[in-house]
Amino acid sequence: MRKYRNIYVTLSLIFSLMLGACSDFLEESSQDETIPTTTTDYSELLMMYMYKLYRYNYNVLFYLGDDLKLNESSLPTGNYIWGPASQLRVFTWQPDMWEQENAIDDGYEYTYTQIMGINAVLDGVGDAVGSQQDRDLIRAEALGLRAFGYFRIVNMFGEPYNYNKKALGVPLKLTAALVENGIARSTVEEVYNQIVADLEEASKLFAKYPKTRGNYRMNGTTVDILLARAYLYMEEYDKSIIAATRAIESAEGLSDYTKMSYGEKEFSLARYDLSEVEWLYGYTYIEPQLCPTEDLLTGFTAGDKRRDFWFPADATWVHKQLCPGELGQGGGAKTPANAIRISEAYLTRAEAKVLSTTNTDESGALADLNELRRHRIMGYADETSTTGLLEKIRQERRLELCYEFHRWFDLRRYGMPSITREFKQRKEDQYRIYTLKEKDPMYTLPFPLDVVNKNIQLVQNASAKAPEREGVLK
Repeated sequence: MRKYRNIYVTLSLIFSLMLGACSDFLEESSQDETIPTTTTDYSELLMMYMYKLYRYNYNVLFYLGDDLKLNESSLPTGNYIWGPASQLRVFTWQPDMWEQENAIDDGYEYTYTQIMGINAVLDGVGDAVGSQQDRDLIRAEALGLRAFGYFRIVNMFGEPYNYNKKALGVPLKLTAALVENGIARSTVEEVYNQIVADLEEASKLFAKYPKTRGNYRMNGTTVDILLARAYLYMEEYDKSIIAATRAIESAEGLSDYTKMSYGEKEFSLARYDLSEVEWLYGYTYIEPQLCPTEDLLTGFTAGDKRRDFWFPADATWVHKQLCPGELGQGGGAKTPANAIRISEAYLTRAEAKVLSTTNTDESGALADLNELRRHRIMGYADETSTTGLLEKIRQERRLELCYEFHRWFDLRRYGMPSITREFKQRKEDQYRIYTLKEKDPMYTLPFPLDVVNKNIQLVQNASAKAPEREGVLK
């Protein structure tokens, strides 16, 4: 990724953002500032917020679901237990998961830090010096980024939309103006309505101009993929189909894994020379004490190149987005390692076609499923039966989008099923079995205590008051 020159913007708002203090998002501050004036200033400011703050801010979503387990061979012995110890509270779904030393990042402060800067861009770019096209594209990207941020945190700290959309979600802040005394939580429905409003406007703005792909910026196809995702979660299936179709028609097509050849550890999705990659963003790291569950791995059938490329059998597991050098491991350069891909749109559309009550199209859903599998599995013979089609599509979604921050959110919208997992901190310890019950309160995560203390209007979730989750000796 090319480096962006520093822009001399010293808004106290922006300075506070770069300090990463969520409290500054809601508190008064002095207004001694230099204001950005050109579209170039705002464009670079937006890029800075997306890539200058590069911690592993959403990794918690990997630890909560059912696609990871302890890697027995990598567990420590003796007194050195830092790795597993840092995962303990999250990995066993404890109500105080954020409060332990070296806790996994909660993603909340990071998201509002980004939203604060995005709102500053949205507030000012309309008057920026530059072309109308530049102003439109910056606004479109900012709207898409804001929607993306709110989508993540409302699905972490609010109840599932299809379960209780009237439940409290997260605070909804839409301008950079500073406020006193905190902000109350909007409902899940209100937050989703803002998400789709932002994405719909962004989609229309992007559609006015030629598409750009490969520059680490969000584009119209990415926005439509996210819009289709949001409508799927809202069970607005016909709208999801329209957005997914628009994304597919504007994309460069699926990458054909069956025509690719890679050696051990060489494959990575974090690159734009794969036609299906629409946007690269963010950073990911999964502790070596964890590895894929057998339930996930056995889902890949014979000839499935995803298993070969993503999980090489003769190597310590390195997922497609976790390649040495890309994440700075061992001093390598940091470049974005997460991808939004057009394959998601095929799976979203297929699921929506099955579930739509007004435009049910099982043959079309099956065609989307077959199209994806044809690009993944050697010698693939098309599926012809629609029996159990929804389950087939959702299983394919689990395989195709594993470790891309989908699984925990999908489990929530599938009805919050019960999950069990085994955990211990050292090889010599005995395993304990922990259970997340069906519709467990922990499917809506507690807010970190420091966040609650900074925002006096923030109502804590019931999961924070749940009893300690006790494991049963295996």
